[in-house]
Amino acid sequence: MRDNLIGEGTAKQKFVSANSRNQQAGSLRSPELGQRRLILFYGRNSGEYRLVIGDCVICLGAIEFSRRWAIAVVLAFTSAALAQDTIPISRTNRSILQPEEEAQIEEPGGFVAADHMVGDRGGWRERLFAAGVEVFAFDNSIFNGNVSGGIHPGHATIVNDAFAGLKFDLEKLVGWKGGLFVVSGIDRAGSDLTTKYVGSIYSVQQMVGGQRPFLYQVFLQQKLANKKVTLKLGRFSASDDFNASPFYGYSLNNGIDGDIRNVLFDTRFSAYPFPVWAAAVLLDPSPEWKMKFGIFETSKDMFDNTEHGLDWSIRGEDGYTAIAQFGWTPQLFKQPVSSGATDAKGAPAFAMKGMPGHYQAGVTFSQWDFYPRFLGGFEDHSYGFYVHADQMVYQEAPGSDQGLYVFVASGYYPQTEISIVPFQVNVGLHYKGLFPGRDDDRTVLHFIYGELSDDYARSVHVPGRHFADSEKVLEVGHRFQVTKWSYIQPDLQYVIDPGGTGDIPDAVVIGAQMGVTF
Repeated sequence: MRDNLIGEGTAKQKFVSANSRNQQAGSLRSPELGQRRLILFYGRNSGEYRLVIGDCVICLGAIEFSRRWAIAVVLAFTSAALAQDTIPISRTNRSILQPEEEAQIEEPGGFVAADHMVGDRGGWRERLFAAGVEVFAFDNSIFNGNVSGGIHPGHATIVNDAFAGLKFDLEKLVGWKGGLFVVSGIDRAGSDLTTKYVGSIYSVQQMVGGQRPFLYQVFLQQKLANKKVTLKLGRFSASDDFNASPFYGYSLNNGIDGDIRNVLFDTRFSAYPFPVWAAAVLLDPSPEWKMKFGIFETSKDMFDNTEHGLDWSIRGEDGYTAIAQFGWTPQLFKQPVSSGATDAKGAPAFAMKGMPGHYQAGVTFSQWDFYPRFLGGFEDHSYGFYVHADQMVYQEAPGSDQGLYVFVASGYYPQTEISIVPFQVNVGLHYKGLFPGRDDDRTVLHFIYGELSDDYARSVHVPGRHFADSEKVLEVGHRFQVTKWSYIQPDLQYVIDPGGTGDIPDAVVIGAQMGVTF
């Protein structure tokens, strides 16, 4: 998803570039599992992968076997080694997943093999899930190109994002009520189309940023007060819980996907795939009201992809980013809908359901001495606001999730001396099940408007050309849900005034995103 944090020209000097090449794969090891030894290693000279399980060595050959597939194999065999028979438990919370992954999957009450490409693998995944260990893995790719306009039309690239990890239900495993421990990793690869061939501020490939393997989340979560209070502490990013919506995951442009983009442009707002030290309190006092508060480490190296997420140091010059978010999740125009059950007299039972909506507003404040001013010097703080609203406006049948949704999102960061995009607004239309017989497909239409700051425009101005003013993007796509665990989404983006100056021709970018849930 997300996190091409830089634009063109001087902006590249003010933010850490996230487009470095991947390093060659080395070895991946699991801890000792009883008497079992599990090692996956790569012979750099021979180009072959070998998997060692106990005393057995399996040669995987000299194939294009990327790190993301290697990680998936290790997770699978690790889980098999730990599998055991116990009583099933309810599904653990999916809040750790990024919006784009949340949008791909449903919320069943337990492990459902049909929702995963690799299935249950002989029952080990269901037994593992029942024991309190959940394995999750996703792989998403974008292949697109600018067919006209931009810096250099007629080029295409492919980028990939693999996300995998483990969730440990501590209540089931060790009797720690309400406890959850999460560890996850990311591997991103591919060449950025935007900076090379399009020249826009907003990336047309939301998976660009940190193109390397990362250790991502390592955190402990505790639920209290009948699950109305959630505490999180450890290594994760602000975008896991703040400034996000599942609707954003259906955009291939990072102006929408993941987060409202100017919140990231104009602050040190930590976002996937870059983790920091963090703590958060998530409050759910009622079904309709939610409050979130978080504090996140801010440092000069937080977007440094060469560290692979392994630099856990805290330095004296580091600062912090504090975030508060308030949400309202109503169901409007409620009416009785059959629940599928019956009452004590055998009559059909009804529940009141309406058209769902999500409304949220957030504020961020960051204290850090090194926010670079575009025209020289530093600022010691950053602040701003963001809002989001989505609402179902047409429902095909009472109680159905099929129909038309509308969303609007905006960010305002008024410090023009450090804000690339002080004001941004996103608008989207989202229809689930538009075509007969395609109930799980999604049809989307998005528009992005980003107003560039005068100080930024002066800092990147080229004599004899226009000053940067604003950039706009129009996007249309349709996601075909091929199976419960796979999709493909053809997509067209029309980038208006790439870079905001009008000197670069409007770009037409065509391609597709595809993904699987393992």
